[in-house]
Amino acid sequence: MPTRKKSQHPEYRLLVTPHTNERTLKPTTMFILETAQRFASFRYELSVKEVVTERSISFTILGLKTPGLNLPSAGRASYSREFESLKGAYDITVVGLDGQASVCKIHVAPGRVDIVKEPPAKGLRVTTDPEQFSQE
Repeated sequence: MPTRKKSQHPEYRLLVTPHTNERTLKPTTMFILETAQRFASFRYELSVKEVVTERSISFTILGLKTPGLNLPSAGRASYSREFESLKGAYDITVVGLDGQASVCKIHVAPGRVDIVKEPPAKGLRVTTDPEQFSQE
């Protein structure tokens, strides 16, 4: 049986953007990781293991979880996390279900996040623009 060709489209999307925590009103950096694929029945949640070290943040995708509220809703599976006090350059690694790692580098400054190095792998698309992220 012939092997299935891997899609040339990214499997995951990552938004990294400055954010203000609604509860504490402190400035944070928001990470939203989503599948590129939309699901027709539910908006699943991504189960993710994160590891944060001094200058790197790693997200390992473990699988999908069913949503807490079982109302049908189409959309992407997602995971979001806010980090306080990020400043400077960070290596961001996203490891997909297939074990393939995509690495990029960002720089965080007050009120601003810049992508220093795009991920070379085709498995991840990274943006810092929430408007662009919501339109994809």
